[in-house]
Amino acid sequence: MKKLLLLLLLLFIPIVCFGQFEMQRNNIKSTNYFNNESIKNYWKDSNQEFDDLEGIYEPLGSVDESVLGYVLGIIKVNDYYEIIMLGQPYGSRDVNKGGVKATAKKMPTEGVYNLRWRMANARNIEKGFIIVENTVLDITLTRFGSASNSKYVKTFAPSLTSNSNPKKPIGWAGNGSGLIISKSGYIVTNHHVIEDADDIEVEFILNGEVRNFNAEIVQSDKVNDLAIIKIFDMNFDGMNEPPYNFKLRGSDVGTKVYAFGYPMALSIMGKEIKVTDGMISSKTGFDGNITTYQITAPIQGGNSGGPLFDEQANLIGINSSGIRKDIADNVAYSIKTSYVSNLLDVLPKSIELPSSTRLKSLSLIEQIKEISKYVVLIKVK
Repeated sequence: MKKLLLLLLLLFIPIVCFGQFEMQRNNIKSTNYFNNESIKNYWKDSNQEFDDLEGIYEPLGSVDESVLGYVLGIIKVNDYYEIIMLGQPYGSRDVNKGGVKATAKKMPTEGVYNLRWRMANARNIEKGFIIVENTVLDITLTRFGSASNSKYVKTFAPSLTSNSNPKKPIGWAGNGSGLIISKSGYIVTNHHVIEDADDIEVEFILNGEVRNFNAEIVQSDKVNDLAIIKIFDMNFDGMNEPPYNFKLRGSDVGTKVYAFGYPMALSIMGKEIKVTDGMISSKTGFDGNITTYQITAPIQGGNSGGPLFDEQANLIGINSSGIRKDIADNVAYSIKTSYVSNLLDVLPKSIELPSSTRLKSLSLIEQIKEISKYVVLIKVK
């Protein structure tokens, strides 16, 4: 039904002109793509991020000999797509070979693209549309009140190119929080924040400037939901020693606490660090779990892996989870630092735990300013 409605619209409504049938992209010189390898090399050398529609397509189950020879490459150019004719393995003749065969532009309906198709003689242009389902293009052209149909399957995607500097996928899958525990860039967070991550990036304020650095997993403790990651980035030169104290002894019920982190930083709450306050309400967590404190400081998704400090600027926990507010109000859990210490003991390289007490004499506002410099936004994909 969707295809029928589109066909009726295309037959009776003039199509909008949205592109020129020539190579006119800013980052390409006048180059014709005569085969698969040349367009793959373009993607390999390009500094652009790739769109899902881009790739190489070959005819699928076609009975129309006029399209059997078409191997198509699709490249995004600004707000439209160029469809390039890469070759004619079946011997069909087309003066568009190696150049732009068609242009397409995304329509409001998901997976549907408006199409202008240049005929073999390069003079006549037909209108039509493309419907994309998974990796298959269903192309319909209209001519003299009738329609022809052909299908193409994607046989190559730009993300599969071999590149010494591979492009990262567009966008981040999620975020958590973490705390820098050494001047060399070791960071403690939750295991569930970095689990199955292919790419990890940390963002924090360094020398008064927001900086982003690549990080890698060093050690992980799935049972206790802890992980140690480290900044591995040629642009990172280290930082000052953390100014807080890593407290190994337990804290009592009633201790005033502050939870630091980046809740929902990539969606609705923004990237400014958030600090909430509360107290330790129990020395055991969910179902009597002795590895965690129960706290009243509110935390949300994205707070995971962030630190819990007391009023003396002592690190006492790593925030990990909470109970939904429709079940219980102000119930969250923080993993005790003694379990973090156990994980640090098995690192390939030993690190000295922060032990500074210089923040103890500062006001709460000044403590938060200093601690915040060592709390990082962790982005994963």
